[in-house]
Amino acid sequence: MFHLDAFADRLFAGNPAAVCLLNAWLPVPVMQSIAAENRLSETAFVMRDTPVAGDPAGAGPYQLRWFTPTTEMPMCGHATLAAAHVILTRLEPGADQVMFKTKGGPLRVQRRPAPVRCDGTVSSSGQYLRLDLPHEPLTPRHPDSDEAARLSAALGGLTPARILAGSHDWYVLADSAEAVANCRPDPVALAALPPRAVAIASLAHGAGVAQGADYVCRFFAPRLGVDEDPVTGIAHAGIAPLIADALGRNRVEGLQLSARRGRVWAEPTPGHVSLTGRVIEYSEGTIALSIADITAAASHLTAVA
Repeated sequence: MFHLDAFADRLFAGNPAAVCLLNAWLPVPVMQSIAAENRLSETAFVMRDTPVAGDPAGAGPYQLRWFTPTTEMPMCGHATLAAAHVILTRLEPGADQVMFKTKGGPLRVQRRPAPVRCDGTVSSSGQYLRLDLPHEPLTPRHPDSDEAARLSAALGGLTPARILAGSHDWYVLADSAEAVANCRPDPVALAALPPRAVAIASLAHGAGVAQGADYVCRFFAPRLGVDEDPVTGIAHAGIAPLIADALGRNRVEGLQLSARRGRVWAEPTPGHVSLTGRVIEYSEGTIALSIADITAAASHLTAVA
């Protein structure tokens, strides 16, 4: 198992993820227990798939699944980037890209050169990876007065400028980057709202807390066992197209204002959003898990459920 920081420019930044390499799938309750034990936003489980003749992928394909401490996820950005880093540095270092088969559809990750920042400077050296995520279409949401009041209270008094709904989550646009930075949400109140999770974001134009980025955002998912996610690929897939349209640009730079911080370069297209970032390795090891442990854990959790 590898422990890595994704969308990070240094160690102890970005979003930590665990990547477990498997020869065969473990029972779902056991994978969920491993994710709960890790207590990271996501633990990714990777297994090599049967290659298809003529498949253009440089590496793989691989099957990929993601678990939060409480739930299996249909899609995840940062843990996919972390899994690709492990494959492209340890398993298939000669490949330029890797293809994944997931419950949310096929995903591709490619090696990329260091991106140019908004101020024209080149980002720090190192291997960068570009992940293509499905475009997250958003529609305006007009909550009634009670629901709007509950949302504002759950976000510590933040007054939304706009509320948009994705397939699972709500996206709240704030009036300023400072409002996003200063938000102090109530996890219990957020978990009681209809969406799976809530993202907040604002145009930033590079000033102040944005540290040169075009926009800032944060992501709260207490219902998934994650009060605040450090850096969230699916959130940027929803937010970046809005910012790109507002600025009239094909490429934008986002900064997620969690305590760890994480920088993402996004290129929206009609079908997908490409997210570029770095992955920094923290540790690697082996899970001490015997057949007896697997059988006992699966039986216990099945009985509890």
